[in-house]
Amino acid sequence: MSHIRVVELEHDASGSLGLSIAGGKGSSLGDTPIMVANLTSGGPAEKSRKLKVGDKIISINGILTDGLNHDQVINMLKSIKGSITFQVTQGEPTPVSVSGRTSSTRGVQPDIAPVRTPTPQENNVFDDEEGPPPQCKTITLERGPDGLGFSIVGGHGSPHGDLPIYVKNVFTKGAASENGQLKRGDQILSVNGVSLEGLTHEEAVNILKNAKGSVILNVLS
Repeated sequence: MSHIRVVELEHDASGSLGLSIAGGKGSSLGDTPIMVANLTSGGPAEKSRKLKVGDKIISINGILTDGLNHDQVINMLKSIKGSITFQVTQGEPTPVSVSGRTSSTRGVQPDIAPVRTPTPQENNVFDDEEGPPPQCKTITLERGPDGLGFSIVGGHGSPHGDLPIYVKNVFTKGAASENGQLKRGDQILSVNGVSLEGLTHEEAVNILKNAKGSVILNVLS
């Protein structure tokens, strides 16, 4: 089970935190959490040894990222001066290959902005209204005549860069709908014990298509 942890970073001489983010409300992946997409080699984030690719960013200097789009988070990071405090939850246990490829609006964009000093309110950000943090879980689907009943986006070499595999839609018919546990935006880590790390979209689709009978998914929800 994931838990919330606090990570404080100082930007380097070039004003960079050494990380890229992906996701956000209304992103091309759907309404997914803001996640760490890439760590620059030798950058402040990597040197801290406290952030990993796939970590979900819950708040930035006490400001919750839930409901924000990608551009709003990028603008927030650019407006912050001094050090910065992230509150994050653990992503998948093994890093996912994600490039720092950039796009003009959504997708993965590197943060190169200086950031401000954290406020005393950071430790009081989370209350009962926040609900449980994202966590890894295992879902077993029984493939029937309507198939597994969901579609995916992302993958290595996708139009948005090298991203993890996410659930795009859960159809009204199929094993996923009948099971009820799989949700849009869930990140699929493995299928029947086969890791999807570094796979292309097509490779992940083929693994899902070839999975018969009981299909065990390890997901980050």
